[in-house]
Amino acid sequence: MVRWVFPADLRGMSLGLASVSGRIRLKGLLDSDFVNGFGRSIIKQMTAEKKAPQAPKEYLAKDRATAGRTEYYEGQAHEVISGSHLHTLLATNVSGELRHRLKGSDCQVLNCDMRLLVQGSGLYAYPDVQVVSGAPQFADELEDTLLNPKVIVEVLSDNSAAWDQGGKFWHYRHLDSLTEYLLVSHRTWLVDHYVKQSNGSWMLKTIEGKDGNMQLVSSKCQLPLAEIYGNTSVSPTATPSSVA
Repeated sequence: MVRWVFPADLRGMSLGLASVSGRIRLKGLLDSDFVNGFGRSIIKQMTAEKKAPQAPKEYLAKDRATAGRTEYYEGQAHEVISGSHLHTLLATNVSGELRHRLKGSDCQVLNCDMRLLVQGSGLYAYPDVQVVSGAPQFADELEDTLLNPKVIVEVLSDNSAAWDQGGKFWHYRHLDSLTEYLLVSHRTWLVDHYVKQSNGSWMLKTIEGKDGNMQLVSSKCQLPLAEIYGNTSVSPTATPSSVA
């Protein structure tokens, strides 16, 4: 089953705390299931002594020197929390299947270890999956910070859904190279597939159910939902309660 949606202008979405359900309230923000981990860190910093801002070069040096991963924006670095088994399995299924179906093309599929710099907004992030078409471009000679993904995939979780659907997508839309953005539900067999149009707007196509089959426009590649969810505990008939 496929639903086509032409969303309103998304540019007004707030950074990281946007909730498409409209159920986030100021009171009790830290306990809300709709606030993501990145946004939760921002709220805690508002109530505590603000850390001295880091320059991008300082952030990169620290991030490269540690085993963990941190995202960065406007002088502040925030730890990326490791995903659950289900989150990791879904991301691995997507990257593995894309790698198989894009074999022989000029595309490269990269996992969550590849840092991304959104030059248009200044965000450093670690998407779950990135696809590069043609030669990859990097921020410096170390080649550990990508600049030009064609496709980005994020696997949703209770802690990350609002950030991935709202603020993070706002940042990603500053990437001139990006043409497709995929949000993979962890609640049911459902993928929200955003495609950039010739006029710069984004069109949403939602693919769901056992017979769902996603078509990547940029690479002419099909990705059946059965290949993403088939070996997981996620039910194709479940209600996507935490997904927009």
